Amino acid sequence: MKELEIIERGGEISTDVIEFSMGISIDRLQLENFRNYGEAEIELAPGLNVLTGPNGQGKTNMLEALYLLGTSRLLRGQRDAEAIRDTAPGFRVEGILRDSETKLGVSLERGGRKRSRLNGLDLPRASDLLGRLPCVCISVADLSIVQGEPTDRRLFLDLEISGLYPHYLRRLAGYKRALDQRNALLRESRESFVSDDSFLPWESQLAEHGAGLRHMRESYIKVLAPKVSDYHAQMGEDERTTIMYTPHDDGSDAEELLGHLARSRAQDVHRGGTSIGPHRDDLSIEIDGRDARKFGSQGQQRTAAIAVKLSTWEAGREIRGESPLLLLDDMLSDLDAHRREKLVEIVLRNVGQAVLTCTEPEAAGPRVLSTAKVFAVKEGFLWPI
Repeated sequence: MKELEIIERGGEISTDVIEFSMGISIDRLQLENFRNYGEAEIELAPGLNVLTGPNGQGKTNMLEALYLLGTSRLLRGQRDAEAIRDTAPGFRVEGILRDSETKLGVSLERGGRKRSRLNGLDLPRASDLLGRLPCVCISVADLSIVQGEPTDRRLFLDLEISGLYPHYLRRLAGYKRALDQRNALLRESRESFVSDDSFLPWESQLAEHGAGLRHMRESYIKVLAPKVSDYHAQMGEDERTTIMYTPHDDGSDAEELLGHLARSRAQDVHRGGTSIGPHRDDLSIEIDGRDARKFGSQGQQRTAAIAVKLSTWEAGREIRGESPLLLLDDMLSDLDAHRREKLVEIVLRNVGQAVLTCTEPEAAGPRVLSTAKVFAVKEGFLWPI
């Protein structure tokens, strides 16, 4: 298995000279008091896996457990404590990686903080698990990348890049800390005098970290852009989809950002917040030159969102040299027959390990079922069929 190779050159993201392997995959997954599961264990195939059963039985919860091990976050963006089953004291999720036998774990006790473990040893931070199990999840919620607000698209970027580059996550944490401090000083300035010297240390950090974040985001989108267009075409669409990073201001380096922050300080006091920097940036997603959010049909928007997420999967494969785990949450039943067939073709042609959910096995189609390991899920229990 190829080790993670992080290539950062002046904030640029590179995908140079990669030899692909099948990728990191989960062999066994164990849950305890997670969502509607009391105790559960599943042995996954290294290729395709299908979880089938009526809605509300626990299919998505199983995907969420895998996503939690890969990202240290819940799939649906809820508070961590909401994943604890009923009145249980806490939850535990553990997975064993195929080949290396590495054990990943995430646990949470009520009233406590989330803990991540590697081979039974506690990690300093829950986020230190990032990168051990690279994964990409495609679900209906991804429509927010196209339909949602700039906040949704920035969150998408931050999650995807953090999973590939720990350096990005450190910059993001430093930026948010400095942003909070500057905003606190701005609010204080509305009530009493605050000297310019009090702002300078935090603005310097904002400029340094902000320029780094912006460069890495722009570089990542340059990697994604041709892939998004290609996957959109593979989904059988005639339109051309483009994705671009759109900074809110023209601060392209730390020096420019620092100058903008100083000049905007008086106005920011009246606004009560910082108006300059990458926390105001956005993505532009267009279909045939028109804003997909405003002018795209539901089918076009859904295809564009899938193309973006498949592109993050391929970019992860190129950057790491290993195929990320692909999670598809009830996507096949949400697509028309044409798009469903095209998505199945892409999955069968490209993906290493994948876990799909659907209400009926037949929804996965005969080509998937002929190669997949299939599990039935009902009321928090599952078994192979």
